[in-house]
Amino acid sequence: MQQIKWGIIGPGSIATAFAHSIKNVANSKLISVFGRNIEKAKNFANEFQISSHNNLEDFISSPDLDAVYIATPHSEHFVFTLEAIKHAKHVLCEKPFTMNAYESMVLIDLAQTSKVFLMEAFMYRTHPQTANILNNLNFISDCNKKILIEASFGFQAEVPDDHRLRNPNLGGGAILDVGCYPLTMCKLIAGHLQGLPFADPLNLKAEGMLDETGVDLKSNAHLIFAGNIEAKISCAINEELSNNLVISSNSKSITISEPWHCGQFQDGQSSIVLADSNGAHREIKVSDGVGLFAREIEHAADSIINKDLESHLISHADTQSNMFWLDQWREEIKIDCPKRSLHHSPILKSKAFLNQSACLENIEIPGLSKLGSRLALGCDNQISDLHAFTMFDHFYGSGGRIFDTAYIYNNGMGDKYLGDWINSRSVIDDVIVLGKAAHTPHCEPEYIKPQIIESLEKLNIPKLDIFCLHRDNPDVPVSEFIDALTEIKQEGLIGLIGASNWELSRFREARNYALDSGKEPFAVLSNNFSLAEMVEPVWPGCVGVNNSYMDYLIENNILLFPWSSQARGFFIKKKEIMSSEHFANPTMDEEMRVWHYEKNLERRKKCFEFAAQKNVQPIQIALAYVLQKSDLIFPLVGPRTIFETNSSIQAAQIKLTADELQELAQD
Repeated sequence: MQQIKWGIIGPGSIATAFAHSIKNVANSKLISVFGRNIEKAKNFANEFQISSHNNLEDFISSPDLDAVYIATPHSEHFVFTLEAIKHAKHVLCEKPFTMNAYESMVLIDLAQTSKVFLMEAFMYRTHPQTANILNNLNFISDCNKKILIEASFGFQAEVPDDHRLRNPNLGGGAILDVGCYPLTMCKLIAGHLQGLPFADPLNLKAEGMLDETGVDLKSNAHLIFAGNIEAKISCAINEELSNNLVISSNSKSITISEPWHCGQFQDGQSSIVLADSNGAHREIKVSDGVGLFAREIEHAADSIINKDLESHLISHADTQSNMFWLDQWREEIKIDCPKRSLHHSPILKSKAFLNQSACLENIEIPGLSKLGSRLALGCDNQISDLHAFTMFDHFYGSGGRIFDTAYIYNNGMGDKYLGDWINSRSVIDDVIVLGKAAHTPHCEPEYIKPQIIESLEKLNIPKLDIFCLHRDNPDVPVSEFIDALTEIKQEGLIGLIGASNWELSRFREARNYALDSGKEPFAVLSNNFSLAEMVEPVWPGCVGVNNSYMDYLIENNILLFPWSSQARGFFIKKKEIMSSEHFANPTMDEEMRVWHYEKNLERRKKCFEFAAQKNVQPIQIALAYVLQKSDLIFPLVGPRTIFETNSSIQAAQIKLTADELQELAQD
């Protein structure tokens, strides 16, 4: 039998339990341990007759080592997992996976790219008791009534202020330490009740108690899921809670008294009690002589042997979702999370994406001295500096070189985040910045230069490579716009000039005026263009590109940077929205108003057919169509996650035949 050779990072109490358990796992063998405390690591190694290391490079680079189990405080999970991935070692990392969703997003992407198995260690998920719970959900799911999930995990911890549980820098607090258990269980159950691997809540509200160190001692949260499902969860490190799980509906209930330890402390004996409205009870006994750790190790090793990159029991999407909602929970009770601060985050220091192999092609762009990528990243969906740096690093590391910003994006923070990143990473000579200004109600020539100057100050760069008027004002003669832009360009503040959301008649008129006057004409347009055509404007003043407009652009070699190039999520499989890999932009009301008509629905149907044939996603087919419409098109994408960015990058690799393009475009 093939054996996976394991090493442990962090020789603490949970590592000790792991080391004892692995002795009973046929497909695994423990060979080494790493710890910064030399004596502690040596004592651990002596107890289990393995090698000890206090030099991480020596430990992680060993050719004998296949996989690592990370059992450190939460704050160190990112750094050690990253090092393991760099050295092509498979990883089983204790829960919670990281300190925040940004860290997990980075690690998951790098693991997938490096073909390394990566799994978050929630032991209860590999135990047959959990499978039994899911298999018996039909006991209550046929009631057509509201389903309530109640779960708690709390204990009394008498620890000093500097203990990891009370240290915010080490990820202390109840939510991260034990609140993750009821949260993940409720997401799992709510998902299975809806026919999904897991479900994301529609809403989360919480209250909690913080101590003087800034960590949460206890907290209660109320979650609303689709499908008439609610959850009430509790956690604490300052008091004992019931530590059970109850799923109920219409006087029926399923009760599990040991959902997290699965009877580990009752000699492997646990049970699931089903109670109906008549008071009748049925007990399903679960007996396990294997143990929680042993099952988890065996499952992870089997996955590695099978060359899986993720566990089918705890998927990467599930883990990413877990971290996202743990972040939301902590934000609800106003916890200051140190590792979400840009300059305290290991993401900033790691530069994890900057040296990876680029997969986006870079080409010469008429009128520019820099090479540009076929995709441009929108700088309007980043909610913090850390989020922005993470997204920008990944896009740049993937070969992305065009960044789309605007004076109004994120109330000016779009410019600020992008500028801070450009200067921090020293990439000014490599990237193309597309800026916009003079949006309604300030769409007049007098506003253009002051807004450009303000954007440049926030960006801390001398010039916008491309500048577009953000909106049109038909009350202003095109000559006034062109004259104003000509003066600004002569000052060296902008490069290529163009317009966003201009009708063809006005765009053509402006170009003709410039050409007739010996001035530089518009060379760039940023209107909406996607496989789905806007029936109505998404926002007032929005303009799309129709067939005659496209013919004009191609005939005159006009660069098109289309916004909402994927129709704001119109082509997403709706169930994918629940996977935390995609965020749907439009509400259903917007979708019905803007995109939902016969021609678009037919094109969406065709996307789904082609996607199934090519084993890709429909939204990727839709973007591939835009990219292949013309070499002059550089779609703007607005991802909120690395997974969304990757989806767009993968779309750039899809080749559609001439027949497929024609079939997609049929009216």
